[in-house]
Amino acid sequence: MPSRVALTPRKKPRQGRSRQMREDILTATVRVLRKEGPLRFTTWRVAEEAGISVGSLYQYFPNKQSLVFAVHSRTVELAWVEVQQILENKRWSAREKIRRIARLFFLAEANEVGEMGAALKDAEIFFEDQPDHRAMNTLIAERFTQFVGDSLPPHTPSARVKFAARLVMTVMESVGKSVAGLGLPGRDVDKWARACADMIADYLHLP
Repeated sequence: MPSRVALTPRKKPRQGRSRQMREDILTATVRVLRKEGPLRFTTWRVAEEAGISVGSLYQYFPNKQSLVFAVHSRTVELAWVEVQQILENKRWSAREKIRRIARLFFLAEANEVGEMGAALKDAEIFFEDQPDHRAMNTLIAERFTQFVGDSLPPHTPSARVKFAARLVMTVMESVGKSVAGLGLPGRDVDKWARACADMIADYLHLP
């Protein structure tokens, strides 16, 4: 069992200047990882890339794992906004919504692995300890359960709905992460996403 690592920011920026510094730090994090890889990924290098002192960086982030977590959380939050927009669209069928969500998730995973690689894998083992991470997972599970319940025939037992929602999330997550690790071009990632979505939709008998 890995020892606990602090990933929570030391302070949350409230003023515009502080928020901009936080964004500059996260942008520098991605640049360092892209240019130099995980071996040279340190808080010192990120601070240098951001043009600030390492002391200023530590005011926001206690270690390099917290930097990776913050970049990942930002990606998840932005993707979640798009997912909700897809789920709320009344013109698309349930199958089309699953296709669009799968494509969004698969491409986001592939981009994240491309940006952070081994650093993301090393930090992920600490994510489950974070209240914000657990709260987002709960919110996602509740929304997908609602979506699946609305998509299945009326009077489907709640246990069936919950199982189906968990299936959708688990399959997308596991296949999406596996595909992201293959380093495929975007068009191939898109093919995987569509095949995975149709497999799920077929299982749920969605039109």
